[in-house]
Amino acid sequence: MITIKKHMSILKNSYIYFIIGLISIIYYSYINIAFGGLAFDEFFLCLGICFILYGFIKNKIKKKYLENIIIKLTIITIVAIFIIGEALMILYPKSDITNQCDYLIVLGAAVKKNGPSLTLRARLNSAIEYLDKTKDDCFIVVSGGKGSDEKTSEAQAMKEYLVDKNINPSKIILEDKSTNTFENFKYSREKIEKHSSSSIKDLQIKVVTTDFHSLRSSVLAKRNEYTNVTFYSSKSKLAFIPVYYTREFFALLKTILIY
Repeated sequence: MITIKKHMSILKNSYIYFIIGLISIIYYSYINIAFGGLAFDEFFLCLGICFILYGFIKNKIKKKYLENIIIKLTIITIVAIFIIGEALMILYPKSDITNQCDYLIVLGAAVKKNGPSLTLRARLNSAIEYLDKTKDDCFIVVSGGKGSDEKTSEAQAMKEYLVDKNINPSKIILEDKSTNTFENFKYSREKIEKHSSSSIKDLQIKVVTTDFHSLRSSVLAKRNEYTNVTFYSSKSKLAFIPVYYTREFFALLKTILIY
């Protein structure tokens, strides 16, 4: 009787890993079928497979006490760091409308054949929303270069979108050299300081990006000596949140370690 209960308990614990693994694989499949996939979505496929495999071998590992302890401590440490990182990203202020700015920087994202991607359109709409709400008469820096698979620079596509939404083109400044977030701030700073004849440290800057990207953007802005920075960010599409925030966690770690 005790042996049967023990086996049932082992199977029950294994099912938890199988269920988590299956959910992860289903989510990966959903993103690919419904939306054609996202960068980094393969992580959830790999994660799901790892959970299922671990469900099969965990009882064998348990017999090896030292290996079991090392694996558990490693997993606990990784999960703890991940939770802290995610909490910081979620809680970081990203909807400031109380402080007006001298320059509003809109960070670029992918441009598709028919214009700005869903993510980029959301950022541009948030910029327009901020301007409508605050009546801020700031200059707008649209920042983003041309990717290898893009017909035009992100900056140019953003300007065209904003002008089409009745934003005064004379208020828009193009920064079309950057290829990543660090360069967004680096080259935008050059444009702003030249345009204003002032140091970036003396100017009020507001950044428009996507919610998950705000914390890392703040870190990179400070690396480029922006001292007065606030954010007004767009919200991620609900279905994309797991991919976006997981991917951003690793990008944040890379930023902290490299920049």
